[in-house]
Amino acid sequence: MPVVPPFLTAKTIPYAMAMGCVLVLTLFPGACATEEYYTAGLPDPHLAAERVPGGRTVIPNGRIVQPMGRTVEVAPHPYGLTLSPDGTTLVTANSGVQPFSISILRRLQDANPLVTQIPEGYATDEGVLAAVFMGLAVAPDNTTLYVGGGQEGRVVRFDLDTGVRTGDIDLNTGSWADSYVGDLRLSADGRQLYAVDQTNFRLVIANTETMEVTHSISVGRYPFGLALSPDGTRAYVANVGQFEYGIMGGVALDADPPRLGTAFPPTDYASPEATEGMVTDDGYVVPPLGDPNDERAHSVFTIDLTSEPPQVIARAKTGYLVGTEIEGIPAVGGSSPNSLVATDDVVVVTSGTNDLISVLDPRTGAVQSEIPLRLDPRLGGLRGLIPFGVAVNPSGDRLYVAAAGINAVAVIDLDTREVLGYLPVGWFPSKLAVSPDGTHLYVANAKGWGAGPNGGPNFKMDGRGSYIGRLMNGSVSIIRLPPDDSLAYYTQRVIDQNVRFTPASETVVARGTSHPIPAFPGAWASPIKHVVFVVKENRTYDEVFGALKGGNGEPSLARWGTDTTHYSSDRQRSVRALAMPNHLALAERFAISDNFYVDADVSADGHRWLAGVYPNEWVEASVAAAYGGGRRMKLQSTAPGMLAFTGSSGAVYPEDYNEAGSIWDHFLRHEVSYFNFGLGFEFSPAIETQAMKYTGIRLPINYPMPANLRERTSRRFATYNTAIPDQFRYQMFEEELETRWAPGTDALPQVLTVFLPQDHGAGDRPEAGYPFYASYMADNDLALGRLVEYLSNRPEWPEMAIIVTQDDAQDGRDHVDAHRSVLMVISPWTAPGTISNTHASFGSIMKTMWHVLGTPYLNQYDATATDLSDLFIATPSNVAPYRAILPDPALFDPQKALDPLDADFDWSALSSGPALDDVDVIMDRAASQDAKAKTQAEVE
Repeated sequence: MPVVPPFLTAKTIPYAMAMGCVLVLTLFPGACATEEYYTAGLPDPHLAAERVPGGRTVIPNGRIVQPMGRTVEVAPHPYGLTLSPDGTTLVTANSGVQPFSISILRRLQDANPLVTQIPEGYATDEGVLAAVFMGLAVAPDNTTLYVGGGQEGRVVRFDLDTGVRTGDIDLNTGSWADSYVGDLRLSADGRQLYAVDQTNFRLVIANTETMEVTHSISVGRYPFGLALSPDGTRAYVANVGQFEYGIMGGVALDADPPRLGTAFPPTDYASPEATEGMVTDDGYVVPPLGDPNDERAHSVFTIDLTSEPPQVIARAKTGYLVGTEIEGIPAVGGSSPNSLVATDDVVVVTSGTNDLISVLDPRTGAVQSEIPLRLDPRLGGLRGLIPFGVAVNPSGDRLYVAAAGINAVAVIDLDTREVLGYLPVGWFPSKLAVSPDGTHLYVANAKGWGAGPNGGPNFKMDGRGSYIGRLMNGSVSIIRLPPDDSLAYYTQRVIDQNVRFTPASETVVARGTSHPIPAFPGAWASPIKHVVFVVKENRTYDEVFGALKGGNGEPSLARWGTDTTHYSSDRQRSVRALAMPNHLALAERFAISDNFYVDADVSADGHRWLAGVYPNEWVEASVAAAYGGGRRMKLQSTAPGMLAFTGSSGAVYPEDYNEAGSIWDHFLRHEVSYFNFGLGFEFSPAIETQAMKYTGIRLPINYPMPANLRERTSRRFATYNTAIPDQFRYQMFEEELETRWAPGTDALPQVLTVFLPQDHGAGDRPEAGYPFYASYMADNDLALGRLVEYLSNRPEWPEMAIIVTQDDAQDGRDHVDAHRSVLMVISPWTAPGTISNTHASFGSIMKTMWHVLGTPYLNQYDATATDLSDLFIATPSNVAPYRAILPDPALFDPQKALDPLDADFDWSALSSGPALDDVDVIMDRAASQDAKAKTQAEVE
């Protein structure tokens, strides 16, 4: 069988195989190239994440951030940026974790520009700025600033010279309520202000002299971007949303008994039931979502401002329509048009999920052409550049696009519509501005230099504390625009900071064809036939493995991985116990990484990443605002868009879908059998009580699930709900496997996904078996141990790999980086006690799955990550079944936790397993291995 290049699309792989093409870089129709192709990986897979302001920063996904020009640090998550008309003052809107703020930069050409923050300090002053989301505009007087007030429903006016709030425009007037103010623009004379109201699906026009709203024009769903024509006669609105959601008929939260919604999402995405609506078996009426390609979804509206009242005169669909076959794959998600800029000749909009720039006719609003963004042809058509903010130079011949996914700005010739190259900037560039003389580019980087460590002896605590969201300061890149003939140099820098290509022949030789992880998809068949992917919640590496000898840990932070005294929240009870003995025993018996990082900051984006869905600009900006408390859902509201403010949910919504979709779509396309336990359906607001032991939730809103995931998801296994013990989840897992795939009957699916969320933690509940916060860790630890014990006794075990990770690391501390987290590989194909120091991320897990399963890559993040090959060995030797370790009953009594659910815990089944005392032996053995390694190093 010929070797199949990993970057070929689903459409060209069969052709390549039929032609016998081997080692092909790219294929042209009807041709078979013979040149060697390349595998992709990180710039340097041996580096650890490191925050180095002004130097070379390694961000959690292993890519390098080393911006050109000068970098100025601002408050967290600047998703808005504007430049005063005279070019002397730059303002960012910082909508991350509190404080919500604006940062004002002056003396922009100085080596160290002056930065002022409103409000000052680390606590939001709600009398000054209760919320902010993206929108900024400076009046022609260069001293009056207007700020989009997010959920405050106001546009707030400030005096830039004094920093004093001088007034506001209330959008919640008349019949309007629950407005959410985003992007802003001012007319050339400063007398008319234009603002998008995301929740009410409208463009608002206000008079800045009277500070009153004069017009409201209905636009598409979740208007995100806004631009005005230079002559002020047209407004253009980019609508990033897909559906208008609704509460299901029959939901009655105050009824007796209450009607809380369905126990499971009622429809598949884009199915007839979702499109047309339905009535569930238990009598809930599911409102129709309509056509995913409705003109109000993923579109650009053109508004004639000269008519009275102003009217929408054109509606254009940009990018690819849902269902359109693109390079052999039907587009799953919409185009996500998000940011706009207008000149006399063109209107330009970025399509975040398609990696496309659409060029529209400014008069008719019709799409003229589309410009694809591609970093390197060796990556083929894989998406992941995430085009976001746009700006045009004063002469109108150069377009600049924030390519948020590769930490760069694309430079485009607007006359030829050709991408000339890329400029390296900070992490996740969001918005851009060009100086009035066209010599400088200003870039707001939403994640700046990253978080860095949030614990350990070298971490210096300040007013921000240790929470990851407060540590993620943004930045502004100030760049003197280089001549075109230097763009090739800067483009190569961007490539080198994102990916390293290696000839495939070298990768094959280095790996060896006997290795269980093929060098790339289709290189050879893997002996691993079953992957079990276990997802947990919110822990760092140091919390669990910080005291493990041989790893890069900080023992002082190992609150769950050492024999520690745990206290109740009121400090009235205490117990000295090891919370996670199974994690330590599994690390000693199998393999872990001490250089693994979650790509996510928090749970909301974490669950997107874990479904193979890299967060687009809508998700990133919305999650930052939600976790800052400035983007909250309200069930009872007249605003049609309020139900998309989903906060910290553990699901993927239609607005989030990438062009190629999720891992679930990928499995289905490539005929990979799978079954899911608990992931992907915790839609917000999920109503969670202990009584909901099956599925764990009730859902009052008509959110659809990713296509075909519903029929492959357990109806007995609970998703996130800390009132449901992980012991009960484990019992449902075992029972369902024994029922559906009893040993010796039907073949176990190739992929099982399992959610064990109790290590998220919750409040003390001694009456329910959780007398301490640490009790939740013990519950989670025992469930993982039992799951491994069960699977290692099944006949599929010799062909199995269990991969364990966290959705994020936000609740813990780590001395390397706040994103460093837990990665475990449990398999006969691992060597006992392996601790890998090769960089790994969520993309590494996905990449390893694709290599094992023989499928193409899903996006650029998994294609360019390292795989997990160094956690595996060529010959299986770790085949003996695992025996779970019992918890200290004073810390966690499984039976007490299960009693309210009328379930029994079989202590006798675990009585022959290792005792807690054995953990000391495990730790000693790890220390001995560490000493041996040091001795061997000295000999060498």
